[in-house]
Amino acid sequence: MKSTLSLIITFVSCMTMSSAQTDQNTLFAEIHRLEHEYGGRLGFMAKNLGTGEVVRYNADERFPTASVIKLPVMAAFYHLADEKAVDPEEEVELTEKDRKPGAILEYLSAGTTMTLRDAVTLMITLSDNTASNLVLDRLAAAHSERMALVNEFLVSKGLRNTRILNRLYTVETKQQTGEAYRYGIGVSTPEDMILFLQSLYDTTLVSPASCAEMMKTLERQTFHDMMPRLLPSEECTAFRIFNKAGSINESKVDVGLVLSDKANLAVAIFVDKHPAHGEETENIAMLFVAHVARAIWNHYTGMTGYGRAVKAADVDWNLVPGGRWAIYRSPAAPFPHPDRMNGYARKDTTYPAFPHYLDSSVVVFVPNGFHETAQGSNAIVHYHGHNNDNLGVLERYTMPQQMVLHRTNALLVIPQGPYRARDSFGGKVEDPGGFERLVSDVMLTMQREGVVKSAKVNHVIVSAHSGGYHPAAFTLHQGGMIDRVSDVFLFDAFYGEQEYFRDWLLGGTGRLFGCYTEHLKQEHQDFERELAPTVGDRLRFTATTVEHDEVIQHFFGPWLEQLGPEWCMPATQHE
Repeated sequence: MKSTLSLIITFVSCMTMSSAQTDQNTLFAEIHRLEHEYGGRLGFMAKNLGTGEVVRYNADERFPTASVIKLPVMAAFYHLADEKAVDPEEEVELTEKDRKPGAILEYLSAGTTMTLRDAVTLMITLSDNTASNLVLDRLAAAHSERMALVNEFLVSKGLRNTRILNRLYTVETKQQTGEAYRYGIGVSTPEDMILFLQSLYDTTLVSPASCAEMMKTLERQTFHDMMPRLLPSEECTAFRIFNKAGSINESKVDVGLVLSDKANLAVAIFVDKHPAHGEETENIAMLFVAHVARAIWNHYTGMTGYGRAVKAADVDWNLVPGGRWAIYRSPAAPFPHPDRMNGYARKDTTYPAFPHYLDSSVVVFVPNGFHETAQGSNAIVHYHGHNNDNLGVLERYTMPQQMVLHRTNALLVIPQGPYRARDSFGGKVEDPGGFERLVSDVMLTMQREGVVKSAKVNHVIVSAHSGGYHPAAFTLHQGGMIDRVSDVFLFDAFYGEQEYFRDWLLGGTGRLFGCYTEHLKQEHQDFERELAPTVGDRLRFTATTVEHDEVIQHFFGPWLEQLGPEWCMPATQHE
């Protein structure tokens, strides 16, 4: 009969296993959701290097490696360096025949020299294909010997399914085998890559000194569009990542070590048979890898979601004629919002949460000569319309240029609404006090960036085009800071919520400017007929024959001209 202590140990052990299984069930439910959303064939394996817990999904299936095969090449190189069979400081010369597409060496002149160590660095950090061949060619005399040397090294380390199959961009050496046809330059499994990473972490892959060199090189990796992309390094007191990515046609791969105060992880993610062939930043297959990496991170750390904390320094400034504009991510931006976390379905289409409702960016334009007054800074907050985004406003509607032309002393603020969707929902700016939180965050950010000394706000204009009417209306209804709103600009944007515009006009002294095309004629005329006798020239509606998408360009400048002197900077300051 078991002792009471052993029964307790057995019970606790079973409870722990049950809890771990529940956690893994949660992870795989999320993985299946991501797989359904993004498509492609997924395989991954991850290991908590502290606890030993492993999660795996198609981990023993073989996948094309793309450029991740360069990781075993680097290891084989350092293995030979440990045996004094190659010298990392040996200089190699680039020849015309060596140059292959990819990264930097293809553009350098024949006769350029570098050390083998530098070639290894380029092979990993820039994934340079020419550098990769330069390294491979120094491992042995003949091509077949080089392939065999790398593959035999991998077998000696227990990697049963990882093989380099060819020199890069060298059709003449490609083997006439099904494996070579199917996988290209290399083949591996998530399982093999975790074994490789564990050995690197334990400094048993090659000598400890060479493992340290490999880690140093991997940490200088320049490709961060996949595994590192959504990992919340800003929320860690210690965070380092050592990864190698690969991408070719339908295959996207990223493997690496993630070492932090939250957890130390080895992660290998492979996606194949994905129709998104490109290598652009927003490639959906790359985003799939990024989201799987974050789901794994969340599983091991207890964190949730896919957002990253943003530091004040994460503000990107761009100089333009007449001023500069910034883009940054704000916790007070309209999105993400709970009401769109599962996307949005219309009768004619469905907009998933990504990419339509996860963009928290805010654009701020600062004209040259802008200055805050003793009462604070002026701001124009513009809500864009359907099928648009905040950078699209910059590109298409010349709002900053018109502010420069009319010497407007104000910040232009363009929060991201529904990204390129036919949706008028304003997210968090429609919540009670949401507008005030957005403007306050913008001003605090501008204060940190040295644009203003004080975060105080003087006057605000609420501006909206087309579907932006909805957040504009709710801004006036319950957004807070209403005592600061001096004017409202509506650019063919009077589709509904007229009672909120009516209440704002009747409850204060502000002005409402509006222009409209034929399709909104009745709404504007009815409103004007009702309110004009009471509010007089504070209501200024103008019919127009210009196209709906051209009203901002046509009316924004003239309306700026009608603002009071507190909105205009002296010519000397502007110049």
